[in-house]
Amino acid sequence: MKASIALQVLLLSQGIDRIAIIDQVIAYLQAQSVTMVVTPFETVLEGELDELMRILKEALEVAGQEADNVFGQCQNKCREILSIDEKLEKYTETSH
Repeated sequence: MKASIALQVLLLSQGIDRIAIIDQVIAYLQAQSVTMVVTPFETVLEGELDELMRILKEALEVAGQEADNVFGQCQNKCREILSIDEKLEKYTETSH
């Protein structure tokens, strides 16, 4: 089943380099064979639901290697989805 999932990883641990850990999670996600886009607040993934759920679990495990308090917030849409490109085609430029 096709799905679109938005993942936000929040690191609640103290005394850690949050940006470095988020960079590790993003690097893990980029190594996967799904369509994705990184935004300032979340990363959006598209693919088969079962594969995306595996990726989400493993992304949280990557974060948990360096942080002992990880919160993952996820939104998903299944079945008939618009692609990332279809969702963003009207909004390709940054506004000021």
